Amino acid sequence: MEIRIHTQSGSVETFFQDDPALVARTLKRIQSTRAFATDLITIAGDYSLTSFVASQVSRVDLITEDFASWNYPDGILDVVELPEDEFRERSHLNDPARLERRRRPKPIGEVAVVFVELEMTGGNRTFLAARIKVPVAAERLQRLRMLFCAPAVHFQMCQGGTALLNLKNLVRFTLNPGPDVTPIDAWPAHHLSRQPESLSLAGALD
Repeated sequence: MEIRIHTQSGSVETFFQDDPALVARTLKRIQSTRAFATDLITIAGDYSLTSFVASQVSRVDLITEDFASWNYPDGILDVVELPEDEFRERSHLNDPARLERRRRPKPIGEVAVVFVELEMTGGNRTFLAARIKVPVAAERLQRLRMLFCAPAVHFQMCQGGTALLNLKNLVRFTLNPGPDVTPIDAWPAHHLSRQPESLSLAGALD
C-alpha cells in the first residue's frame, strides 16, 4: 500500500508498506468519518516516525488493490475523482450552452450524476462525480449537503485507490447541476466566470 499525505501548504509525503497483514490491520483501524478527528496522524516506519498535525492535512491517499471502500450515506451510490479536463467536459463547463438547468426536477428514484468542484485551504482543487439516487424533494438539498458538510469525504481516485478529504479545510464546493431545491438563505446570482464575453449565457441561466 502507498500512503500519500497532502498538507495545506501543498507538500506531499509518500510512505509504503508491503506487508499484507500490516496493510489489512491499518485499513481496518481507519474510519472514514473520523480519520482527521485525532490531533496527530502518525506514520511509523522501521527507521523513522513522522507525525502530521491532522488539522493541517487536507487529503490522504490510500493506494492498494485489496481495499473495499467505506459506505456512503443513504442514496449516495458512489463518488469518483475526475481529471479537471474530463470534469469540465462531462459537466459541460466547456460548452455553456449545454449546461443543465438547476431547477429542472428529476424523477424520484432516478440515478443522477452531480459534478462537484471542491476548493481547499491553500487553493488545491478536487473534481468529483457523485452518482446519487434522487430522493423526495424535501431531502434533495439535505442529502448532498450532508455528504460535503461531514468531517471527511472519501472517493475513488483517478488512478485507483481511495482518498480521504479533510472537510474541515474545505473553502468552497460547487455542484453542477445543483439540486432543484433552493436554500432559503441563498443569494440569487449567476456564476460570472461561466459567462462568455458576449454574455450569451445569461439567458440560459436565468
